[in-house]
Amino acid sequence: MATDEIGLVVRDLTVAYSGVPAVRGIDLDVPAGHAIGLIGPNGAGKSSALLAIMGAVPHGGSVQVNGEAVDGLAPERVVRRGVSLVPEGRHVFAGLSVKDNLRLGAVGRRSSDGVAETLDYVVTLFPILAEFRDRQAGLLSGGQQQQLAIGRALMADPDILMLDEPSLGLSPTAVDSVFDALATIREAGKAVLVVEQRAEFTVAFCERTHVLHDGVITMTLKPEDATNVQVLTEAYFG
Repeated sequence: MATDEIGLVVRDLTVAYSGVPAVRGIDLDVPAGHAIGLIGPNGAGKSSALLAIMGAVPHGGSVQVNGEAVDGLAPERVVRRGVSLVPEGRHVFAGLSVKDNLRLGAVGRRSSDGVAETLDYVVTLFPILAEFRDRQAGLLSGGQQQQLAIGRALMADPDILMLDEPSLGLSPTAVDSVFDALATIREAGKAVLVVEQRAEFTVAFCERTHVLHDGVITMTLKPEDATNVQVLTEAYFG
């Protein structure tokens, strides 16, 4: 069941590469039990925002997880504070089995307790991972690899799950399966932050979807905007 616990709070987030701004002072709130979207054209700063939250790139501003600052922490310590990222392109360990990929996801857990219970939850959410547990991850389809990438992130038992382009390269059926799983994850009380190119799909799924242009949030959309072609066109092209 959805809750209104604090979750992720980002204030005045900035990122620059070699002095060139990529993210210019954005604010984000992702409460527990809610899904928030971040959309925009290529190069808008969406992935940079996720990497900054994870501590993978230097940033300005503040990032809080359940009321606790995580600024300046290395990514592995951010994971231990309750944040997991499913990266763009999935990046599963192709030469390892599904089972071993999931085991690696548990390395960053805050506690070693409950690993078996989390694994049961993951394979219930994605039954294909149980069926193919001994198969090399590189032999899975794109949709199956995305399920594995999400399952691996869940093995860290995060409070906040962030996903970068989860629909990239997937068939429509696979996209539906992924977003159905995200709905279940949200209903379990986790905060979900989704970076996506599929604007209509994302706006329909998320409680709020922020539009990022040139590192700045220019618009915030609600689910009822998902079928408004004029609004979606303006969101991407101004």
